[in-house]
Order: sequence, then C-alpha cells, then structure tokens
Amino acid sequence: MRSRLFIWASLILAVLLTVFIYWPGVHGGFTLDDYGNIVDNATLHIHNLRIQTLMAAAFSTHSGPLDRPLSMLSFALDEYFWGPGPYSMKATNIFIHAANGLLVFVVATLILNAYRRFRPDLSPSLLAWTAVAIAAAWLLLPINLTAVLYIVQRMTSLSATFALIAIALYLQGRLRMLEGRSGLWLIFLGFLIFAPLSVLAKEDGALIPVYTLILEFTLFGFARADGRRDPRLFVMYLVLLVLPGVLGLIWMWPGIHASFEHSGRLFTMWERLLTEPRVMLLYIAWSLLPNLGVLSLYHDDFPFSTGLLSPPTTLLSMLGIAGLVALAVWQRRQRPLLSLGILWFLGGQLLTGTIFNLELVFEQRNYLPDFGLLLALFSMTLLESPIERLAMARRVLIAGLIALYAGITALRVHEWANPIRFAIISAAAHPHSPRATYGLGRTYANLVDNAQSPMLPLATKALEKAEAVPHTSILPASALLILHAKLKLPLKQQWWQNVDRILAHPPLTPQDINGLTAMVNCSTHGCAFPKKPMIRMFNVAMKHNPGNANLATIYSNYTLNTLHNFPLTYDLMSQAVKLAPDVSQYWVNLAELNIYLGLYKQAEANMAKLRALNRFGHLDDALKSLHARLEKTRAERSAVKNATLVPPPPSKAAANE
Repeated sequence: MRSRLFIWASLILAVLLTVFIYWPGVHGGFTLDDYGNIVDNATLHIHNLRIQTLMAAAFSTHSGPLDRPLSMLSFALDEYFWGPGPYSMKATNIFIHAANGLLVFVVATLILNAYRRFRPDLSPSLLAWTAVAIAAAWLLLPINLTAVLYIVQRMTSLSATFALIAIALYLQGRLRMLEGRSGLWLIFLGFLIFAPLSVLAKEDGALIPVYTLILEFTLFGFARADGRRDPRLFVMYLVLLVLPGVLGLIWMWPGIHASFEHSGRLFTMWERLLTEPRVMLLYIAWSLLPNLGVLSLYHDDFPFSTGLLSPPTTLLSMLGIAGLVALAVWQRRQRPLLSLGILWFLGGQLLTGTIFNLELVFEQRNYLPDFGLLLALFSMTLLESPIERLAMARRVLIAGLIALYAGITALRVHEWANPIRFAIISAAAHPHSPRATYGLGRTYANLVDNAQSPMLPLATKALEKAEAVPHTSILPASALLILHAKLKLPLKQQWWQNVDRILAHPPLTPQDINGLTAMVNCSTHGCAFPKKPMIRMFNVAMKHNPGNANLATIYSNYTLNTLHNFPLTYDLMSQAVKLAPDVSQYWVNLAELNIYLGLYKQAEANMAKLRALNRFGHLDDALKSLHARLEKTRAERSAVKNATLVPPPPSKAAANE
C-alpha cells in the first residue's frame, strides 16, 4: 500500500510539474494554421449552443477528408465559454496533454503487465515505477511541445486521447482473454466507440489497428488462454485493417498521385519517399536526445532528397530504417519490449511518413509514436537482465534524462510564451524558412499602429527579407502592401511585381491563397489599393490556375465588393461551384448573389444543392437565412412593382377642372 501511494504520488507530481512548466505558454499567440482554422473562421465563433450552430462549427473547416469535427467543435466551445484569444485554448491543450500523460501511464502499465508473462522474475513494483518513468518522460518530452502550444494541433492531442483509451481497452481485453475470461467486448468497445472518435478528431486515429496489431505481434502472439492461436483475432484484423487498408489505398491512389502535381509542392512523391527515412531518424534523435537549437515549429526549409545518393544520407537512412525493422523482428522473442517500441514508432509514421502529400517535417507527428521510443529505451535500461547490475546508476540515468527533458521543455515554453521572442528566435534559427522569416515580419507589422511607429522600419525590413527567401509565397509582399496601404503610405512597384512573379508559377499554395484573401479583405475594409494592379494580379493568378475554385471565390469577392461588376462576379461564383460542388460555402455565395440579382429560380436551385450537402443539419441556419432573405426580397420587389402599376392620384388643379 505504501509503495502504491508513492507511485501514484510520483505520477501526480509529474503531471503537476508538466502543467507548471507549460503554463507560461498560455501567454503565447496564434501561429500558422491557427489563423485559417480558428481566428479567421467566422463559423467557429458561435454565440449560442443550438445543435445547428454547433454542427456548423464542427464542420467549418476542410483540414482533412472528414473535416475533424470533434476538434473544431472543441475550439468553438472554448471560445464560447472562455472568450476569444489564444489563452483559454492553450490552457485546454495543456490539460488534454496532462490527461494523456495519465493514459500513457495506464497503457504502459498494461503493456508491462503483459510483458511479465515472459519475465515473472520482475517485481510489480519495478514495473510500476518503469511505467511512471515512461509517462513522466513522455509528458515532458520537448518534441511534444508543438502538439500542446501550437493551438490547432489539439487535433493531434485530442485524437491521441481517444486512441490511448482504445489501446488500453484492447490491452485489458487481451489480458482477460489470456486468463480465460471474456475480453472481446472490451476490444470491440475500443474499436467501435473510441477509434471513430479518434478519427473524427484527426485521421491519425486510423492507425489504432496498426498499434494493436504490433502489440499482438510482439506481446500476445494471437494466443488464447490455452496457448493456441485465436482465429477470431485474425478475422478481426482482416476486417478492420487489411481489407479497409487495401481497398482504401486502391480508391485513393489516383488522387494521391495527382495531388503532388496540383499542390505546389517542391517535391514529388518519389522524392518524399526518399526523404522520409532521413526525417524519421532525425525524429528519433530529436525525441530521445533533444537539441534546443534544432527543435522548432518551422522545418519548411528542410532539404529533400532527389536521389539515393543526393544527399548521401538518403541511402544510409533507408538502410538504417531497414536495420531497425530487422532488429525488431529478430528481437521479438528475446526482447519483446524493444521490438514493440521500434515497430510502434515506425507504425506511427505510416500516414505522415509515406506516400501522402503532406509537409516533410512536423514535430507533432511524433506525439503518440514517441511513446514507443521511450518504451524501448526505458525497458532496455531498467528491465533487461541482470537487473541487479548497476541498478542505481541506471535509475539515476533515467531520472537525469527526465530532468533534461523538463529543462529543455521549460526553455522551449519560455520561447513560445512571448510572440515577439518566439518570432525572433525562429527566424534566427531558420533564416531560409519562408514561414519563419514571414512570421517575424508579420509579428512586427502587428505592432505598427501609425506611420511614425518605430516598428514600421523593422516590419518593412523583415518582410522584404522574407520576400527574398527562396520558394517563398506572396505572403511577405502582400503583407507589405497591406501594411503600407493601411497607413496610406506609398506602395512600391517592386512589391506588386513580386506578387505577380510568384503567382505566374503555378500551382497556388495555401499561403498564396491566404495572401490574396488578406488583400481582398483589406481592400473591402479601407485599403485604397489601385484597381489596375489588383486586376492584373488576379488575371495572372487565374491564367495560371484556371481550375482553382478557391481563387475564383476570392476574386469574386473583389469584383463584387470593390469593382461592383455583377456579371463577372456571377461567372466567377458559378465557376467555383462547378469546380468544387461539395463546398457548401460556394453554393451559399451563389445563392445570395442570385437573390440580390432577382434570379429566384436559380437561388432555389442553389438552395436545393445546399440541402443535399446538409450533413447532420449543420447547414440548417444557412438555409433558414437564405430562405428568409429570398422571401423578404421577393416581397419587397413585389411591393415596388405593384406600386408602379397603381395610377397616381390626380392633382388638385386637375380635380378642379
């Protein structure tokens, strides 16, 4: 009992220490995808808790194929209850991370209990302390910081919450089955309830069957209580993993391959596959032996591989990954925890480190996979025989490693706690990163409130430097134009030329789209941009990106609100719904325009399209608003028309005659 109290007290202390270290980070700001998904997402800023409003907020983004509704709903509720701004959202992220640390302890405990079947000489106390050490290290692991303080990556941490619950249920179910008790119901509870919840938070939840298959391969061997293979497990994995994986890959393959041609990536699918082994080995180093000067939110300057020997580390890294797989298979029986840890980490990279058209490097991708690295390292250090040899030295080593993780994480939190400090350090560490250099310029620009501000020269210099970074987007140039237009200062011709030059090299990137959107919004709200370069900018973009529905929509916003060119606006909005018929907002835009123009039948047809897209009633409010506007406009125009048909009363002079 006393030992248990010490164990739980140590676990709670690790959780509290994590919250204490992370808490200064709540004072940091929004960054990167926070703006598109949260700050500039009007549908997310709810003012009531009606089911239609909540559903609209849940499906208000297109971050993934399923829209990640649980994560988006959590952001909306955060803002509704605690107000706008990053503070409450970062605080919620910290508490989710702390809860995940407790779940990691549960999963580690169950895994170590299963391992004790191979090593009955290990004491329950030693296994419990090992689970505490793994959980504490995972909570304080510096590479996990971006999944906590980068607000939008709640998608990653919330998905991990449900994934860990599903995995814990699987482990408990299998342990019960090996004892001759019923356990399949726990396994199916995890797969049918918590795995879908994990996927609805982020697609990483699709890897839950991969993690459990690795557990089965290394710890359980598909065995039942009598030692024979359990055919039900083979059928389960055939239905839940193999068939969906094969059929899904066949279905998605054309789109995956085509996405590399139309996304604006600098690398091909083949080059991505060559690069990711290098990235995975770096992830291992960054996780277990973190370097404060290397860990960063920005890795968009990472050089990709173009051949097996370009750079030479490409082939070496591929051999290294193959060696790790071979080691895991070889050690499956002698050291199952080492095998489990290696395969867990590599299995966790199957979505983000293979053929899918994603960025090359992001640290939060290791949030759940790095549990496997810690399991492998700590089990080899604390549990491998002879456990008596240098036991105290090995425990001190692990304690020192956890303390190192805590110290580096505290320093990273210090960087993130101040937006200016964060921007300066990031740009200095990654001078060739388009995002880091632009982030510094944007941070300075946000501090400029008048033309005499001492921050104006700093902002201009930083943004012009960001303009010169290779492979940059239009964001730095558009920010320069917006900043100086707001202050009614001269706009350099060079800035316009840089925008046109970048837009002339398709395809458009999400950053280019954000820059165009910001310029149109500024034009609508007081930025006196000259019309000629604005029209030229859009003509260049439309010429080289004729199939981009988002671009057509942004241009239609400009032609409607600034140029008041209704025929061109109608053509652009019609083009958008043809190019992207599944995006509800495009149909809303077209319906509103048709109502304004008096094209009521067309508006009704647009609303019919919206009803077909109305999943779970999330468009109910939009449809209700459109219907009310349609009826009101009809009534007003009918009244005007009838008034013109009634003959005016005779004048007094005419009446006297």
